[in-house]
Amino acid sequence: MSRPKAAGAGQVLVEVLLILPVFLFVVFTIMEIGFLAFHTILIHHAAYEAARVASLTASAHASATCSEPGLTGDYQAKVIGPMFQGTASASARKVKTLRDPQEGCWNYDVVIDVTRTVPMVFPMTGFVLGNTPDRRARVLTASVRMPIERPLFK
Repeated sequence: MSRPKAAGAGQVLVEVLLILPVFLFVVFTIMEIGFLAFHTILIHHAAYEAARVASLTASAHASATCSEPGLTGDYQAKVIGPMFQGTASASARKVKTLRDPQEGCWNYDVVIDVTRTVPMVFPMTGFVLGNTPDRRARVLTASVRMPIERPLFK
């Protein structure tokens, strides 16, 4: 003898098929946020190290004429290139800050801007987290400012 068929035999399968995409979207989004947070920390660290190298290798001289310091491109070759293998771009600029009352010259800061495009790893997350036109990647930027040290004029 056969058993009578239950009235809701396919109900569980339909409910799982309705809820599973939403659940996976939430899980993948959480994992993608962690992935992007890792890359954000990495980019900020690279920008900090590049700013440190740029501020130490800037050609600031103690002189009576208060010459403006010059920047070299060492930060790109020593920090950004090895860390990202050419997948990030960096730019440096000098910013005039305060006048040194002891020397009478302007002080300068170096500002390093690092930009990197990070592709989305998990499916469906680009719709929410992507900021490129095709929504398959996110452009991350970091900017760090560090003073250029000048030796005191004597």
